[in-house]
Amino acid sequence: MATVRAGFRRLGLYDYLDGFKEKGVPLSYAIELMCIHQLDGGSSMNKCGSLSDSPLVKDELCHGYTISRKTIERSLRLLDQYFGDILGFIWGRLNDLYAFINTDVYVDGSHVERYGPKGAYTAAGEGGGTIQLQDQFMVAQLKDSGLPIMIEVYDGNLNDPPQYDDFIPQLMHLLKEGSMIIMDNGGSNKELLDEIRDGNMDYLTRVRMNASDEKRMNTEQDRMMYIGRGTACLMQEFESSEKTNYLFFSVDRYILGSLAAERRAKKLAQELAYAREVHSNPSIGKLVSFKRNPFYRVTINSFTVEMTLDPWLDTDILKAAGIETGERCGWFKLQCSRRLPPREALDLYRHRVQVEHLISSIKSVVNLKPLRVWSKESVRGSVLMAMIAQLQISMVRYELEPDMVEKWEDGKRVKIPHKPSEKTIIENLSHWTVTVFSRDGWNLERVFSNETELTRRISRILDGF
Repeated sequence: MATVRAGFRRLGLYDYLDGFKEKGVPLSYAIELMCIHQLDGGSSMNKCGSLSDSPLVKDELCHGYTISRKTIERSLRLLDQYFGDILGFIWGRLNDLYAFINTDVYVDGSHVERYGPKGAYTAAGEGGGTIQLQDQFMVAQLKDSGLPIMIEVYDGNLNDPPQYDDFIPQLMHLLKEGSMIIMDNGGSNKELLDEIRDGNMDYLTRVRMNASDEKRMNTEQDRMMYIGRGTACLMQEFESSEKTNYLFFSVDRYILGSLAAERRAKKLAQELAYAREVHSNPSIGKLVSFKRNPFYRVTINSFTVEMTLDPWLDTDILKAAGIETGERCGWFKLQCSRRLPPREALDLYRHRVQVEHLISSIKSVVNLKPLRVWSKESVRGSVLMAMIAQLQISMVRYELEPDMVEKWEDGKRVKIPHKPSEKTIIENLSHWTVTVFSRDGWNLERVFSNETELTRRISRILDGF
């Protein structure tokens, strides 16, 4: 509660949000309550709406108001109605507070599992390795500060490229000229990359390899530069522009890819009985499945089964693993509109893991999953509320002074700055408890306990807010 309220005061959200609602419970109090409820581990808006049933909680948490489920639903719809205005206001306040010189951003997307099919964005899409009902969202995070600055919701069955095509142009309105947008291959289509360059911005993205890349991999290996961490690179610079292609070979990726291919080959080889049966007594029904349909009939005159490798020989299992691995195993390709040294380009892209951690925090720490609201407005409002809640924790983390920890890198022991994760921050805040005693029926006394070194540091930061 203290963290959210300090963040709201610092961002000026109380006065700004209350300007969108003239009667009843101030909008800022309803959004504040939802943020606190989500960060404290709640995910049910029904439970959030029943918090003000307790007189003490009503006074302490709800500023004396009764905030019902109906009030929460109206508040979420208002967040959707003024979605762009609120994002623009938050971005302006963050700029005022931190005076960002660099606005390079990481961009990525994910999905949220949906309970029930009635959501306007809900569709059956691939998530978590299965087909499930879900909604999707994309988020942008500042590279240097780690603060989320933009979020948007999309249909659960929409592929990545259309999401990037919609999200990136909106994001560009917030960024300074010369900013770099770092994203995965979902945003690698040529039209979008040209639009980024036309907007006087840069990009770094992973792109697909083609036949000419394979030729360079086979014929120009003597030009490869070792850049550390078991990785080498082939660069291709274009004279007409600063666009640069990077072909990286990673030993770690090669080993992981080879092991995965070997597991697949062994799994296929384990079907020994079935392989014997198919080979000794070929039957089309064992290889092809037909659906019964009165509108057509399938006739296959002949077919042959040829054993190209022997699944009972270890040497042939290794050959099968090599076929499964393919020539591109261990290789990946990045493209940048700016001419960067290979190590810098690789480090920039690898640090994109920060936005993946942010998404994980939005889904688990802020408890965005699973969505239980149905209307399009409520879904979009819930996602914006989740970003506002996440921003409160990200601001605290940004303000924390890092500790120096040691790690091994390229055979050397180096010291790097380290900050606690959002999950660690929330866990410490959740265990830092306060007991409220009523004295004489009027005065309240608060006794704090379970304070840690991290909560003491956070408390000092909140005092500064």
